[in-house]
Amino acid sequence: MSDIDEGKVLELAGARGKPFAWLLILTLISLAGAIVALASSPAHWPGATPNQARTIGTAIIGVVAVLMAFFLWGLRRARVRVDQGELIIHTGVGTKHVALANLRAHGLQLVNFNTHPELRPVIKLWGTGLPGFAGGWFRLRNGDKAVCLLLDRHGISYLRSDADKLTLLLSLAEPEKLRAMLER
Repeated sequence: MSDIDEGKVLELAGARGKPFAWLLILTLISLAGAIVALASSPAHWPGATPNQARTIGTAIIGVVAVLMAFFLWGLRRARVRVDQGELIIHTGVGTKHVALANLRAHGLQLVNFNTHPELRPVIKLWGTGLPGFAGGWFRLRNGDKAVCLLLDRHGISYLRSDADKLTLLLSLAEPEKLRAMLER
């Protein structure tokens, strides 16, 4: 049993179709660019033999394919769960554990970026940002550092931990389940 299957999984709100489509488009564009670079490489890399140019071009294609596979794997893996008194956020590029006890003081608030623009993620520190998906560490407009897992930009679950000065922004399908866990 994997670590994702243990504990209580909290379903995410929003569809993964849009970010998957964007990831596919970016992959195709990147691979096409790498193939064009490979085809025209001898002219653009003076001093490189045709075999060296092909090797470099093939390496570029391989790197693009591996990166896109990593992002696809991360997007599929992104989820939120509660296990043994911890909220565990799998953002796709990392995992953050936060004790539920540290989140109880502020509780869970539902917000949206229209009424709370200061909570909008503006700088990606470590993570993935695609249209319809934001997962990882971000700097918010108000300067706070936050762990975000956003598929839907409406009805965002906002949590705050003063213990580690951390903000969490999550797209939860049923935020009341987490709220009930925090109140227990």
